[in-house]
Amino acid sequence: MHEATAPIPRYALYFSPSEATPLACLGNEWLGRDAATDVRSIPELPSEISQSEWSQSTDAPARYGFHATLKPPFRLAEGATLQDLQQAVRSFAARKEAFTVPHLVIGTLGHFLALILSENSETFSGFAADCVCDFDYFRAPASESETNRRMHGSLTQRERENLLRWGYPYVLDTWKFHMTLTCSLAEGPLKLFRRHLDRRFAEVCVEPLRIDSVCLYEEPQAGMPFRLLERFGLGL
Repeated sequence: MHEATAPIPRYALYFSPSEATPLACLGNEWLGRDAATDVRSIPELPSEISQSEWSQSTDAPARYGFHATLKPPFRLAEGATLQDLQQAVRSFAARKEAFTVPHLVIGTLGHFLALILSENSETFSGFAADCVCDFDYFRAPASESETNRRMHGSLTQRERENLLRWGYPYVLDTWKFHMTLTCSLAEGPLKLFRRHLDRRFAEVCVEPLRIDSVCLYEEPQAGMPFRLLERFGLGL
């Protein structure tokens, strides 16, 4: 008999709003899952959106949790441990100061909907770039199959370079803050969901967004939901 292969987790650095804030509550409610507790729920929906339509349109972002990616998911490099990574993130966060970025809006990225910044923030872009670069020695190289899967024809030359160097195309100068709210949608559902989400998130999109922590997430094994392992306050 062959011994079962132990699952290989992946880790990621995300921005995720602090628990109990209006933004976190709305995001978790809409996706129907809290990544900190794995509690599942079904949100109140308008009559024009059925529960099955909502479920199909949010299943992928719900698996990842309500977040914005700073350093994309990666397996640990040989010799690296989770404890090492946690200590490195703790030290990194302590060296950084909390900051504020422009308010959020509902935006369309390709064919999916997300919360995006109303204006670009060089401070946030720099912070995300530091997350990518400073922790890259923890990242095991992407497999050939992973690279080939992501190397699709729509990538720009710069995105291809990022994929080969950093394991993901949308980092550094091609990174764009977004908190995904739906899967890829056809034109009709996209317009319908956008109208609803514009209303649903209107109140939390008024004020500038405070970035006061960085979160370490874990995917315990391939295909399982990502969970929040630890939140690290900036400047603490």
